[in-house]
Amino acid sequence: MSNPRIYDLKADELYPGFLIKEVNNSLGYYVKEYKESPDILKEVIEYSIENSGKRFRPILCLLTAKSLGKDYRAVLPTACAIEFIHTYSLIHDDLPSIDNDDIRRGKPTCHKKFGESIAILTGDTLFAEAFNIIIKYQIADDRTKIKILEEIAGASGASGMAAGQIVDVYFTGKKISKKKLEYIHRNKTGKMITASVRCAAILCGVSDDYLKKFTEYSENLGLAFQITDDILDVTSDKRINTYPNIWGISKSKEIARDRIDKAIAIIKSMDIDYEWLVNIANFLLTRKV
Repeated sequence: MSNPRIYDLKADELYPGFLIKEVNNSLGYYVKEYKESPDILKEVIEYSIENSGKRFRPILCLLTAKSLGKDYRAVLPTACAIEFIHTYSLIHDDLPSIDNDDIRRGKPTCHKKFGESIAILTGDTLFAEAFNIIIKYQIADDRTKIKILEEIAGASGASGMAAGQIVDVYFTGKKISKKKLEYIHRNKTGKMITASVRCAAILCGVSDDYLKKFTEYSENLGLAFQITDDILDVTSDKRINTYPNIWGISKSKEIARDRIDKAIAIIKSMDIDYEWLVNIANFLLTRKV
């Protein structure tokens, strides 16, 4: 176990808030490029993209590049593309047919504000435009760019986020094994977090050995992220498959801490500037939102 005192630090001391503005500015730039799109589509995209979120996935992408001594701005297009996909997934998750949520980060969800049809189509647009951002704006040779596109497509599709979400929806209200629950979390949430790290590492040209370590780091981080998310969103509804509902709060916290310790041990074994990657891992154990 790592030094337990690290868990007593405040979340704002562990999270690189200075990068949120960088991500938000870049997201705003890409949104403004849709000059020929219908006004309603531009309005809904802006509404959905503009939020008070911490931009965890794109920031993790930037921090990976930073840890390798690179200018993190070089991976901003890919980081923003990942946030587009994350936003699309939230819009669809909030729909009445899935989670049926009315509020997202303190304001009406997309479908409550604009209607279900507009919300679905906006989510579809964000998913497509994510790949367009990489194709148009990410500076990289063709082979590397294709690798990045493959990473994101794989992380969001039939072996990634969509797969995890479908299994989660299918088993809602049904008894589920602990192994199946981990599958849901690793795919529904973990795969896009892993893609955030792997894409930056690939763009920075890391060795296969380092790519493997970055992958292991982010896989542990992804699982811990969803477990802590479940803990923050504790519900008495036993139909919902979460770590607290299956493992209990205390055991869930223990599992999350173990995953964070493993992630930190992996990243500290690498000859990189790992401070912020360690901090953002520890942040997961202190966050309140």
